[in-house]
Amino acid sequence: MTTDGGVAMGFRDMDLDDQVRAAIRRDEHLAPCRIDVRVRNGIVYLTGAVNAAARERAVRVVRGLESVAAVVDQLSVA
Repeated sequence: MTTDGGVAMGFRDMDLDDQVRAAIRRDEHLAPCRIDVRVRNGIVYLTGAVNAAARERAVRVVRGLESVAAVVDQLSVA
């Protein structure tokens, strides 16, 4: 296990974190956005400032990943 922000992160969460970041990078509309990702027990937390369309798209893309238990949208619209 490793830590992220002082909290232990399990191997599954680390893999999911990698999957989420890769999915955001692969999306041509999301790649330029500054979206921060944290994963805890399969729950993905998204933070950062994006436009409204990118916010909706990010949540949709992440929810579409197989191992995601839930998405907590903490993105702000700038």
